[in-house]
Amino acid sequence: MRTHPIFLCLEGRRCVVVGGDGAAAVKAAACARAGGEVIVIGSEVVAELAALAAAGRVQHRARPYQEGDLSGAVLAYASTQDPELIGRLAGEAGRERVLLNVIDVPGACTFVSPAVVERGGLCVAICTGGASPGLAARLRRQREAQLGPEYAPFVTILGAVRRALGADPARAGTRAAVVATLLDSPLLELVRAGRGAEVDALLASVAGRGCTLEGLGVTLDGPGE
Repeated sequence: MRTHPIFLCLEGRRCVVVGGDGAAAVKAAACARAGGEVIVIGSEVVAELAALAAAGRVQHRARPYQEGDLSGAVLAYASTQDPELIGRLAGEAGRERVLLNVIDVPGACTFVSPAVVERGGLCVAICTGGASPGLAARLRRQREAQLGPEYAPFVTILGAVRRALGADPARAGTRAAVVATLLDSPLLELVRAGRGAEVDALLASVAGRGCTLEGLGVTLDGPGE
């Protein structure tokens, strides 16, 4: 299956999850983290989905799927092996122009859900075009080991520095140079070690004295000094 890699902006957009099992819970939580307005449709749901609904992160409609449930959605996930239900979902998704992924049924999918490693704002997606989900999962585990939790504050710092330097197009070269210098610096290692004072000193020397962890709104976890 040939695919085109893309990251969707789901903020404020409707996402539908049909099913109430653990696989559906994973997809619903991922859409909610991305800011989607998530509707879960299923007569019974696992505890994880019930907790998401109780927290107001998803809406739960405690009933089977019915025609019209995909109306207004940008994408939909379904966790089912029922051919009749899959056919109905695929038909409505086609008419409503909704992207559809039926978990473990690649022939019914109009998009492939990749194996993902998330570290704050950093997201690495791995896809084999449906050829080998096992390989994608193995590569994800390898990347999880390589990309530790320090990457979440690291990415946050880089983004905050860019914003702190302003949105003036005339300073684009300066911003790019500062970020490039930080990428080549020991910043990641200092963040990993939780050495906040040294991070502040490095940021001051590269981005200016106004750039500190406190000023950027970043908190480090780690052993510190």
